[in-house]
Amino acid sequence: MKKSIILLLILISVGSYAQTSFQITCNPFLQNMQSNAVTVFWEVNKTAKSWIEMGTNSVLGTKVTHSEDGLIDVGNGIQKVKLENLKAGEKYFYRVCSKEITTLQGYKVIYGDSVFSQMYSFTMPPKPVEAFSFLVFNDLHNNASFVGNVTNSHPEFSFAVFNGDIPTDINDETNFCKYIFSPLSTAFATQKPIVMVRGNHETRGAASRNLYKYFDTPTGKYYYSYTWGNTFFLILDCGEDKQDANREYFGLADYDKYRSTEAVWLQEVVKSKEFKQAKFKVVCIHMPIAQKSIGAVADDHGTNDCGKKFLPILNKAGVDLILSGHTHTYRIIQKEKGFSTCPIVIGGAPYSAKSPDKTTYTKVEVSSKSLVARLMNLSGKEIDKVEKKK
Repeated sequence: MKKSIILLLILISVGSYAQTSFQITCNPFLQNMQSNAVTVFWEVNKTAKSWIEMGTNSVLGTKVTHSEDGLIDVGNGIQKVKLENLKAGEKYFYRVCSKEITTLQGYKVIYGDSVFSQMYSFTMPPKPVEAFSFLVFNDLHNNASFVGNVTNSHPEFSFAVFNGDIPTDINDETNFCKYIFSPLSTAFATQKPIVMVRGNHETRGAASRNLYKYFDTPTGKYYYSYTWGNTFFLILDCGEDKQDANREYFGLADYDKYRSTEAVWLQEVVKSKEFKQAKFKVVCIHMPIAQKSIGAVADDHGTNDCGKKFLPILNKAGVDLILSGHTHTYRIIQKEKGFSTCPIVIGGAPYSAKSPDKTTYTKVEVSSKSLVARLMNLSGKEIDKVEKKK
């Protein structure tokens, strides 16, 4: 009897250790791929220092860490390392590495186990980019289960835009990787970058103020711009959809002021040489901003405020396409006199196995002569499209 009890205690102890052992809890995902750099994220379950081993072949050979003001990062949860001085068109191999720190004191540091991912690879965009395509998803609301099937059916795409309301809310920070980034990592994001757009649901929940840790953008903010090939991308942050004083926000919202600040930034960006020289200009914003055309949500304060503050700037600057979501009803709004001077593509509802026909994604194809946005259902059938030729 005593032997049985001892054996049971040993098994419980081993099982407990296995559950709490140091490990990678979210495999790598890429963001903010520029002409010569990309940022790699992953997640661990305990306090650690982290690094990436990389190279142009499977031997790797180069170690890259991230530090701020002379201090190498130490922390639990999300890990982030930027790879720089990369060459256009080059294929790179890498693995992410973390070493647990069990004690961190002024004059005493004790290390624990190390963990290593499997080897992955990515290829930098060539220079020049002659043609490319990208995919756009919106309103996943914690269900990314269908994304892998879509990305597998379009292996040629260069990156994927997640156009807001990817989580339903962020009450538990660990759920952001669990429900979103882990599935995306499995689907494609170890090899091709994610472009993140903040929607109104990303602003909700106890951990929403920590969302910045999961984003890497050229500006360090949720609104930013970048160039890919001949196309200039404006990623705009719509903020919340109701008035700041709405009871749902409990006195913690200040989006009217925020959108005004963003509009000042936008006004300067469209004056830039990079914007003016780009053949095509594409905007990604979660909430559609041509107020009268979007029906049921036309009275939403946030939508109207974006329309008032952003749309005149975009119309005057001559953007070619606006990509949105939010309404959960897919449609394409052609340019409309007095409102948007370019088409707006609105993606469909969150995925449901009971009504998969309401869920869509958008495939955008860009060449030296044209930009084509195809609204697609999950069977890969084209529902509608818009095309701009130059």
